[in-house]
Amino acid sequence: MQSLNRLLALVGFAAAALAGAAEGQGRLIGYRTSTVGPIYEYWSFGDGFVQPAAQGLDSVTLKSAWQVSIPFGVTVPIGSQWSVDVNGAYASGQVNLAAPDPSLHSDHYSLSGISDVLFRLTGHLTRALILTIGANAPTGKTSLSAEEYGALRVLAAPPLSFQVPTLANGVAGTAGLVYARPLGTWALAVGASYEFRGSYTPGATAAGLFVENFAPSDALRFSLAADGLVGAHGMTFAVSADVFTTQNQSTLQGIQQQPVLSKLGPIFTVQWQLRFAAQSFRELTLYAVDRYRTKYQQGGNTIDGSNANYLDAGLRGVLSMSPSTGILAQLNFRDQTGLDAERTLSSAGIVSGALTLGLIQDVGREFSLQPFVRGQVGRLTSGDRETTASGVAGGLTFGLRF
Repeated sequence: MQSLNRLLALVGFAAAALAGAAEGQGRLIGYRTSTVGPIYEYWSFGDGFVQPAAQGLDSVTLKSAWQVSIPFGVTVPIGSQWSVDVNGAYASGQVNLAAPDPSLHSDHYSLSGISDVLFRLTGHLTRALILTIGANAPTGKTSLSAEEYGALRVLAAPPLSFQVPTLANGVAGTAGLVYARPLGTWALAVGASYEFRGSYTPGATAAGLFVENFAPSDALRFSLAADGLVGAHGMTFAVSADVFTTQNQSTLQGIQQQPVLSKLGPIFTVQWQLRFAAQSFRELTLYAVDRYRTKYQQGGNTIDGSNANYLDAGLRGVLSMSPSTGILAQLNFRDQTGLDAERTLSSAGIVSGALTLGLIQDVGREFSLQPFVRGQVGRLTSGDRETTASGVAGGLTFGLRF
């Protein structure tokens, strides 16, 4: 039954999230919970990373970027089978340049504001059938200056993986179903979901291209997963495919041009984790996630160099020091090939390693504190250009169960 519940949660969340990545999941039953806490992240780009300026007329050299964010989440159970999740964030970031932007005459770009708020309803229709319905409320900032637009192009870049990459994604809605059943010591699950996404401004990342008015494609996700025992250890394996409809993207920064039709290719994802039954550890998990995006089309033509692969693997452990205290340590490796079709940070590849250390401290039955620090180093590549990249991060998450 534990494998069945874990699999329902895993595939159910994946089906609802579609192309988005997620690191947490809501409870189906139990306490009301809330989390909030500041996170600081900083990246330095060594000799600098050259890309087009904010208005695309010249080039600039990126030296560093930072963001302070305060994500929050609330989970409220409804009876014993349903729950509602609400998630959002405030973020403030800055991108520092080696020399002033020729058009804006500023040596930095800044962007601050609240994000969209995501609402999600999750529950069991039957013991083995789970339903997820989600809605994205467009509360984030949608009217950006040229300077803010320049910041967005860097803070949203996948190689940096900032906590809050974008503030606004427009109106969106998701509905998904997952069915799971036990099979000996294993459980199998299959899921499908559909996401509607409305048009919005200032834009979205589409293979590294930012546009002022953007009508993103709707998306379908299909997932298949298995969870069970390998000796005394637990293993989960999942595969999924995202399929997109045609999308309509308009012009950069208000320049009058005819809209360009494009179509994203399917994205395939494989997830695997092995949970070791290790004494003295609350958790000891080896994991890997590999995502492959196929080439996209623009104006009816397939764009060479628009396919890419994203690998994320690591080992996470929580050493139990007492019933209320755990020491967190996590090693992480990323290998993103990037897109050869573009020459921006958004489409750059990265090979990097990271070490995270933290503390998980329960204070009574209602409160928890989770401070952490992280260091990472890697190399960015874009075409024939390479530069080192190093980052530090730290934060404190405050949790409440009520």
